[in-house]
Amino acid sequence: MAQLIVGLDIGTSAVRAAELDVGPARPVLLTYGQVGLPPGAIVDGEIHDSSAVTDAIQRLWKNGQFSSNSVVVGIAGLRAITREIDLPFVPDDEIDSAVRFQSEEVIPFPPDQTILSSQILADYTSPEGDKMRRVLVAAAHRDLIDGVIAAVEGAGLTATGVDLVSSALVRAISDRGESEQPEAIVSVGAGLTVVVIHQQGRPQFVRTIGSGGNATTAAISAALDLPLSDAEAIKRRFGEPTPQVQAAERSAQSSMNDLVGEIRNSIQYFASLPGRLPISRVLITGGGSYLHGLIPMLEAQVRMPVLPVSPLAHLDISKIQLTPEQTAQVSAVLSTPIGLALPESNPSVKKFNLLPPEVARRAKLKRLERQMLIGAVAIIALLLLWGGWKVLQVHSAESDIASLNSQIATANAEIPKYNKVVAAEAAYTSGVHRRTSVLASAVDWPTTLSGFIAMTPTDLQIKTFVGTTVATASSGGTSEAAIGSISTSIVGPGPGLTSPQNWLNAVQQSTLFANAVPTTVTQNADGSVSFPSTVSITPAASLAKNASLQ
Repeated sequence: MAQLIVGLDIGTSAVRAAELDVGPARPVLLTYGQVGLPPGAIVDGEIHDSSAVTDAIQRLWKNGQFSSNSVVVGIAGLRAITREIDLPFVPDDEIDSAVRFQSEEVIPFPPDQTILSSQILADYTSPEGDKMRRVLVAAAHRDLIDGVIAAVEGAGLTATGVDLVSSALVRAISDRGESEQPEAIVSVGAGLTVVVIHQQGRPQFVRTIGSGGNATTAAISAALDLPLSDAEAIKRRFGEPTPQVQAAERSAQSSMNDLVGEIRNSIQYFASLPGRLPISRVLITGGGSYLHGLIPMLEAQVRMPVLPVSPLAHLDISKIQLTPEQTAQVSAVLSTPIGLALPESNPSVKKFNLLPPEVARRAKLKRLERQMLIGAVAIIALLLLWGGWKVLQVHSAESDIASLNSQIATANAEIPKYNKVVAAEAAYTSGVHRRTSVLASAVDWPTTLSGFIAMTPTDLQIKTFVGTTVATASSGGTSEAAIGSISTSIVGPGPGLTSPQNWLNAVQQSTLFANAVPTTVTQNADGSVSFPSTVSITPAASLAKNASLQ
């Protein structure tokens, strides 16, 4: 069964998305796309021009072929961090509360402005004999997340998850736990460089460097007095033996050295931590990793293998039919959106989700509204089909009556020769009674449905609607017995019995319905109450009284 997930990366220079079917053992890349952003729209991972980002996302969805408007979005920057916390052992369902209690000591954001998510790294026993849990905590400032959510929702999408770019990179390009030694992943973007060191797919260290490919472009622009767009074009030509390109390479050397030095310092800092195994290699990705000469410089500084990697190596890409040239162009820039869409390699480990609770509730409400709309359309369609069948029955009865009338007319004309008028009249009377009986016992469902909706108080919601008929009307059509019933489930404000009583009062005041019988009242988690109810349909709702389907 297909499990379609869309990952959305809002980077410094572009917004990028990838849709994956994560159901198969080897995830399938179904589609991808990217749309550029103007300079200054994203600074240090935070949105400074929300309208520009929203417009870019809208164009990305308009031009792409994404099947869903629900996305998992990534965040990075100086206000999105990870920390390891050691806790006294608590059950899994108490981890989040324990983390929030202790996070004030290690998270540099105000508690009321911090969104947290956690993963259990290991259980162990302290030297004092206490049972402990080591937890990896993801934390982000609410302003950073709110800006991203606003841009996503402004583009008409629904965020179902907010994850760290660092965790997405591990899922996208790590060796999936094949090596026991830690490895470093370096993603060089336009404005930020993310360094994440993981061991068997579990992040152990994350650092975000506030510099990337744009710093090199700016250095070339300043040294050669060129617009940034021209400097970017020259940067992409590094390695050519032309005076202008060689001058640009010299002017870029300082910024490249600074970036390489920051990456080296991050790796050396991790290596200095107690109890850490040596890092086996460095995997490099991101649009900035294409910069000519960067990999040899980094390899010389860290003194270990530095390998360019592609997230496409772990995917089935047969659906999109990329040429080798296209594969080379997109492989590095799709690491983050692909990683956002991928599940954790270990099913027992839950993905970080920094989605604020109120946003999660809005997303759930939207899903329920869509489901209710689909259900309502299905119910109406079924009612119309059922009503159409009843109309055919009525028309069939009327056709029988017309036929009998014709027979009577023929019999009357033949009275002088044939004495059959008595039989014809009896047949006519039988047909009239049949028509009256059908009309009196048939529920006029369109009138019933509209009356049911109009009767329901505005603060109550109809969750289910099942109508049945009971053909008990008398031959004269004057019986007061119910001709049908409705089984329904109602949700309204709680607590207490106010909502059920309002429902009973509404039924009592209706001429179309009677005998409401609510059953057990259930208190819901959001404070509302739910109660099923059965309502009788009176003869006032019959086709004989309304005839809307005749």
